[in-house]
Amino acid sequence: MSAATNPPQPARVLVTGGSRGIGFEVARDLVSSGHQLWLAATTEKVHEAARQLGPNHSSSCVDIGDPRSVAALFAEIRREWRGLDAVIHAAAELGEAGNFWQLDPDKFAHTLRVNTDGAFFVVRAFVQLWLETSVQTAARRGKIVLFGGGGAGYGYPQFLPYGTSKAAAVRMCETMSMELDAAQIPIDVNIIAPGANDTAMLAAVRAAGGEVRTVVPFSKPIALCRWLLSTGSDGVSGRFIHVNDPYPTLSPETLRAESLRLRRIDL
Repeated sequence: MSAATNPPQPARVLVTGGSRGIGFEVARDLVSSGHQLWLAATTEKVHEAARQLGPNHSSSCVDIGDPRSVAALFAEIRREWRGLDAVIHAAAELGEAGNFWQLDPDKFAHTLRVNTDGAFFVVRAFVQLWLETSVQTAARRGKIVLFGGGGAGYGYPQFLPYGTSKAAAVRMCETMSMELDAAQIPIDVNIIAPGANDTAMLAAVRAAGGEVRTVVPFSKPIALCRWLLSTGSDGVSGRFIHVNDPYPTLSPETLRAESLRLRRIDL
C-alpha cells in the first residue's frame, strides 16, 4: 500500500530543531497537509520560523539537553493544546570532530547529552502527556519520529561523538518500542536515516574533513516523515528506516523481527 493512499490525518505535531535545516523543511511540508505545529529550538529564531508557517502555529525556546526545559515545554503544550499527537525530534548537534584521543571530554559528554539524553527526555515527556490525555487521542496511534544517520549504523572516523550519540538513539528507539508494546500503549516510535541533506550541519561535516559522497534532497526525509505520521505506518515501530528503503510496503505482518535493527553479524 503506498503512502499516497494513506495521507496523514491532521494532527498536533511538535517539531524539535524546527527553526532551520531538515526540521524546518519537514515542518513546512506538514503545514501543507493541515497539521498544527509547535516548533521548538534553542534560539529565538524559532519564533520567526513559526511565523513563516502561518498564524496557527506555536513556538518555544528549549534546551533539549535539560530535562527541566523539556518538561516546561510539554507543560506549555499541555496548557495550550490539551494534548499532542506526534513528535518529530530533529534537534541535534554535530559535536567536536577529530581523533577520539584528542577530543575534549566535556564537549563529548555534551553531544551525548543533547543527542541521546535529549531524545530520551522528549520521548519520555511525550508518552507521559499521551497517557494523561489518552481519552482525547484514543482514536489514533501516537507517532514519534527520531533522527539517526551520520555513523549510527556504521563507523564514521573523526565524528565519534555524533555517531555514538545517534547509535545510542537507535538502540533506545527499539527498546522503547518493545516497552510500549508490552504495556499496550498505542504509540509507534521509529528512527530514520535521512541521508546527507544540504544543511548547516552537512557544511560543518565537510569543513571538518568528513566524506560526503552524495547529497539527498529534502524531499526524501520529508516523504518518510509524512508516511510515518500516516495510518499506513500503524504498528511499524522500533525500526531504523533509511529514506531509500521501500517503506511504503512495510507492515507489522510482513516485517521480519530482525529487519531494520542494529545487530551484530555472526561469524
